[in-house]
Amino acid sequence: MSSIKYFLFTIVLATFSLGLLARESVTLQETSSEQAATKSTVTTNILTLTESSKTGDVSVPVNQQIKIMQIKGAISRKLLANLKATITSMGDDSVPAGFIVLLDSKGGDGMAGIEIGRLLRKANAHVFVNGECSSACILVLAGGVVRGAPTFSIGIHQARITLSSDAGVIKKEVNANEDPQAKFLLAKFDASAKTYFSDMDIPPELFVAMQSHPTKRVYRLSSQEITAYGLNGIESSYLMQRAQMYAQRPGRWPKDPDELMRRTSKVSTECILYDNNPVDFTKCYRKVLQDIY
Repeated sequence: MSSIKYFLFTIVLATFSLGLLARESVTLQETSSEQAATKSTVTTNILTLTESSKTGDVSVPVNQQIKIMQIKGAISRKLLANLKATITSMGDDSVPAGFIVLLDSKGGDGMAGIEIGRLLRKANAHVFVNGECSSACILVLAGGVVRGAPTFSIGIHQARITLSSDAGVIKKEVNANEDPQAKFLLAKFDASAKTYFSDMDIPPELFVAMQSHPTKRVYRLSSQEITAYGLNGIESSYLMQRAQMYAQRPGRWPKDPDELMRRTSKVSTECILYDNNPVDFTKCYRKVLQDIY
């Protein structure tokens, strides 16, 4: 039986390159002409670091495990199901993080992006862009308790509707102004996105900016815009918690929230050379927090 019979209505935010058309809409019927979608891949590495912890006058080696996950390709319901089965309790929050996620995606299913973002928030994920993060990908990025992205790596635009497969293959676009059901789904997504950004401590100006770019090309954010929209930052309560933790550690770690924010904001830029090597990226992250660079 053809899997096409199982396609569902989804909100999709996707772009296929800097200069090509964005694909977002809703398909109301089956079609034989499928538009290509980049297959999602998830790669996980475990980095073990050993530190010395003093108990009285005795130094005791302590191992810290850091889970590093690379997500590449379309944001989709299939990716969501994969992550639900993969992301479990991360244990203690190691230094610089117990769980680091590196994103490289041109977009995909917006509702799946919201659910993935909530999943990452519960796992205290530190999320960084290590390539491109456009359209629905920013919903995933917003879920990080720590977020970072280099200049112009983030692309935004207004949502539209499409019918797509679980893997993110787009079937057809529908004009929401001409189809009542598509119009309803789009309004439902817009409401969900605004609520989600609020829950994630993301400024409402980000959604306003998305709505102001209805064309099929993404708008690339400058470093100032990335910071202003909360996509390079730390969730407020988590910031205070981490600052207190670092203040108790000996050495060159940040000793107050402002300093922790300043150093963390440099990570995506200072460590961009290690985009393709997640272990080296994580080691660079530690060095930046110690202000070694």
